[in-house]
Amino acid sequence: MDAPPMQDPVVRRNRVTGLLLGALAVALMAIGGRMFLRAERQLSHDPGRSSRTPEVLDKMLKRAEQAEIAGDRGAAIAAYRFVVAVGAAGDPEIEPYIAAANRGLARLGAAAKAP
Repeated sequence: MDAPPMQDPVVRRNRVTGLLLGALAVALMAIGGRMFLRAERQLSHDPGRSSRTPEVLDKMLKRAEQAEIAGDRGAAIAAYRFVVAVGAAGDPEIEPYIAAANRGLARLGAAAKAP
């Protein structure tokens, strides 16, 4: 019986490297999928989470004020209501934005929540 041929060390190293890289790719895909599902779950329970930053709320307040100045009551009310709705989670850092939006809605004679 003939002995099996000796495997070239370079071929063996390349095969092992390929298997390790394949396993790493599968592991990274699993981790990425898990992170995506976790973020989707969080956003489905709190859709305003991604917009609850001072930069976004400041931008929306400016849009609302510009619309109010331009006489576009509907756009101003929608922007102010957006700020109030996003801030509904009760984060103390964004309380000033909610207060400003409520003052804007009061000036326009609109309710804080959409009917």
